[in-house]
Amino acid sequence: MATGDELAAALAREIRAAVAEAAPAEAELPAEPVSEELADIRLPVRRAGQYVTPTIPDASRFAGAKSTVLRLLRFLWRGQASFNALMLEAAHGVVAALERNRAAIDREARRFEGMSEDLARWKTTAEKEARRRDSEQDTRIAYLEALSSRSSPGLSTTVPNAPTLPESVYALFEERFRGSTVEVAEKQKFYLPFLWNVPGPVLDAGCGRGEFLRLLKEQGIAARGVDSNSLAVEACRAAGLDVREGDAIDALAAAPPASLGAVVSFQVVEHWPAAATFRFLAEARRAIAPGGVLVVETVNTDSLSAMNAFYLDPTHVRPVPPEALRFLCDAAGFRELRVEYRSPLPASERLEERSGNDARLNAILFGPQDYAVIGWVPAAE
Repeated sequence: MATGDELAAALAREIRAAVAEAAPAEAELPAEPVSEELADIRLPVRRAGQYVTPTIPDASRFAGAKSTVLRLLRFLWRGQASFNALMLEAAHGVVAALERNRAAIDREARRFEGMSEDLARWKTTAEKEARRRDSEQDTRIAYLEALSSRSSPGLSTTVPNAPTLPESVYALFEERFRGSTVEVAEKQKFYLPFLWNVPGPVLDAGCGRGEFLRLLKEQGIAARGVDSNSLAVEACRAAGLDVREGDAIDALAAAPPASLGAVVSFQVVEHWPAAATFRFLAEARRAIAPGGVLVVETVNTDSLSAMNAFYLDPTHVRPVPPEALRFLCDAAGFRELRVEYRSPLPASERLEERSGNDARLNAILFGPQDYAVIGWVPAAE
């Protein structure tokens, strides 16, 4: 039969085993806190780990006897010890999660700092490039302003030794092949939104029969036109439109700098050599106020059916491909350039599209008949 000491020892061993099973191992944490902010949390948690269960310091009086009594009575706080251990483990988990979150935030902050530096470098490079291009454009414009529109060789809007048609014959040609004024005006309505709220009056260079001037007048947009055909000018004036007879480039050269809100030109540049077209664009850039608009429409050289119509007009000098006109507009100083393809042929005049090849053939053979380059004068900073 077991003695009292043996029973007490067995009971103590059982209590210690039960407490050890109920108290989970301490969650592992880094030796040093990731951030100073978490040090205030980690220190109390580490200190709390020392008090999961009651202990007797070795240096205290009667430490051995007290420890024996404490081991014998440990079953009295078994539940509290388990609760303390579990709460301590939860606190360790919270600290670890906070440190992981802080580390993730630090990584993201460093990444965004790198992105900000890249953006700043890109912005600096873009600003330098913009200043360089603007300087080049200013140089071109200053050079062109010094030229006389009448005395500079090679910049005339007429082609030397080119045959000309009587005005009455060309007016009849337009009536027969260009379409009615109603049809033309319907197509030109597309450009009206670009001219709302422009910083000045609109100049229609080569206004012809005045279809677009009538649209502008209906919209309450101040506008005037210029055309070299006296019969067309008389017809426009009879309709109450402000139109003058003369050369479009000369008219632009006579306009004060930044005095216009926009310059539009429909089916005109194909009547000029390349030098005259660039002179026209450069004069337009000088005359248009910051924030103003340029609209230049001509025949779409990417469409073979349109090119057939191009050579139908005996006064056409040369076709102007979209990329060529876009380049000249850029060289003259216009920005935010866009190309708009206009006047698509009806389905009855195109191939029936049953495959991707049919669509590609349609684009080449029966594509839109016209295109326009639209550009803006940079707003004043």
